[in-house]
Amino acid sequence: MNQLRAPFVFRRGASAISALVIHAEGSWHDSIKADKFDFFTKLVRHATKQGLTSRVVSAESNTSKLLLTQNHIHIMVGDLPGYAPGRLHAVPTHVWGFWYLDEVGVRWNSSLRFARFCPAEVDADKAEYFFNGVSGYMLRENVSNIPQEVRMKNPMQEAAAVVYCQEIDDAPTRSHYLGTEQMIRVTASTCAGEKVYVKPHPNQSKAVRKAIMDVAADYQNVIVSDASIHDLTDASRMVVTQNSAAGFEALMQKRCVITCAKSDYWHATLTPRRESDLREALKFGPEAMADFPYEKYFYWFLDRNCLEPAKEEFAKRAWARIKDKVFL
Repeated sequence: MNQLRAPFVFRRGASAISALVIHAEGSWHDSIKADKFDFFTKLVRHATKQGLTSRVVSAESNTSKLLLTQNHIHIMVGDLPGYAPGRLHAVPTHVWGFWYLDEVGVRWNSSLRFARFCPAEVDADKAEYFFNGVSGYMLRENVSNIPQEVRMKNPMQEAAAVVYCQEIDDAPTRSHYLGTEQMIRVTASTCAGEKVYVKPHPNQSKAVRKAIMDVAADYQNVIVSDASIHDLTDASRMVVTQNSAAGFEALMQKRCVITCAKSDYWHATLTPRRESDLREALKFGPEAMADFPYEKYFYWFLDRNCLEPAKEEFAKRAWARIKDKVFL
């Protein structure tokens, strides 16, 4: 992505906004500069039409820190949250092809966590069309944010629940209410007599995977599986996770999802904060969520609150959000 030069055209207060600066963490930097993401390619192209210079810099570098003190449009690419005038945060959402462009952060740090979901305000026909299109493609083609095992020809044996593991228990910033071991033990004991699947994260470290296997070995009804999340969710009555994308994807199969951490899709889940809460959710969750409008929620979250670079109106919608959050 080459640097583009153009005259100053935007102003915030008394200062001219002359550039769109993309501050990218880690490997994002080289990928964005190589034009590997339509999100940034189209955004930069639109910024050029508005008369702005565009630049990609490594987050936390001296250049990035200097530019952040200047009056530009700053797009932060990575997991670190942080509100500041002129800044928006961007990464893919739980479903590949849709992106956050948020003034607070991404995933569980995004402003969606504080948004109000009102089903009555969502168009039912548009929601159903969108839901069927996205979920149909992802389930049929076995699409997920992380590559999955090939889907099974025959359904897996039915289970009470599947526990999708992450590796956030020791993260510097705590987002979870219950740890991985707690989720597995409470789910296994509460659903005694029924199968419980446990899926380690595909990128799980050897040490954490061993710990998961050791806990699972204490229960005859627990089966550790690396099968596709779409097969595991299909076979399970409930899904238990912290705030994994696998939990969000389970909404496509209209499962009762139990999130044991802060998440930006909590509106569509049950969120226990204690082990006793998790036991209650496992006992009564499917009944409590039986009438939840999954189609409307999926549409509201992804289409109305996030952005899809593949759509023709992407740049226009993204720029409207930038103007609303940055220029005013």
